[in-house]
Amino acid sequence: MKCLKIVSLAMLLLVALTGCGDKEKGKNKGNIVVGEWALVQWNETTPEFHVYVDFNEDGTFEMYQQVWSLDYEYFNGTYTISGDVLTGVYADGTNWACGYRVNVVDGQLVMYSQEDISVTSVYEKCTISEEIKAEATATRAAEVVPFL
Repeated sequence: MKCLKIVSLAMLLLVALTGCGDKEKGKNKGNIVVGEWALVQWNETTPEFHVYVDFNEDGTFEMYQQVWSLDYEYFNGTYTISGDVLTGVYADGTNWACGYRVNVVDGQLVMYSQEDISVTSVYEKCTISEEIKAEATATRAAEVVPFL
């Protein structure tokens, strides 16, 4: 009977430790994108356009882009991370163009698009200026294509 109690206790301890490890692993992986980021490299070149993304801890994001016009445009929505894949949905219900495999290397957020021809985007931590935020419009024109 004593042996059965010891084995049961050991099994319970093993299950408890395994459960804690998985929770921490998922939690840490989800937090790697949190913060404000500026696009600094796109497909191994310096982009001629500007993209800033703010990933919030609550699973929301805000993006300010100057890609298709001279003005900054504003997009927001939600994002999720499953394993190392980042996906998102804009506030109007439109999915991002694709998912991104993400990794943080030397303080940079590296995003690999999951398309037939993969594109690599590199972001650096930054503080998005209030001027950019103020310039960005809250409305999205039908012809404007979001970067992500």
